[in-house]
Amino acid sequence: MSVEFPVVGLVGKVACGKSTVARFLADEYGFIPLEADRFGHSALEVEKETLLKSFGKDILLDDGKIDRRILGSIVFANASKLSLLNSIVHPHIKKSIAGIIAANPDKRYVIDAALLFEIGLDELCDYIISVEAPEELIRERIKKYRSWDDCKASGVLEAQRYLDFFSDKCHFIIFNNGDLNKLKKQLEFFIIEIF
Repeated sequence: MSVEFPVVGLVGKVACGKSTVARFLADEYGFIPLEADRFGHSALEVEKETLLKSFGKDILLDDGKIDRRILGSIVFANASKLSLLNSIVHPHIKKSIAGIIAANPDKRYVIDAALLFEIGLDELCDYIISVEAPEELIRERIKKYRSWDDCKASGVLEAQRYLDFFSDKCHFIIFNNGDLNKLKKQLEFFIIEIF
């Protein structure tokens, strides 16, 4: 891809600040944010029949949509069911994001995806940034911005420990310790390096 129109991938644990980094790249440098979770939500509806066959009708809300809370409680309690869910929705996420990038190659994109490597979105990226934050700060953010109890927060963080091993596959590491000025300076350095 052209240096002028790079695709940047963001990877990191829950509440580490990937969305903040994506927003800054969008606001300051004209990147178009592509949030994998949003494509994952639409994948649930597109793949609804397959999900119903795999997980049963108990995952439906009264309005016929997939209840993400119930589906989440099923898959996060069972690794093989999580793997099954991922095998259903990940191809849809990758295809959707790849389609957007291919349709408008003269744009700058930033892909926000905790599961960037698992989905295969790293194959679409020119640069990958690992966004990291101290676990204590991550827990504070989870309490402040999400309605998770300590048990769920611990479970998700434990499940995401493997992300620590992906740092060596990333081109840059951004430390988001809560100081926005430091975060912006790191991102300014990143922009200088890639352009």
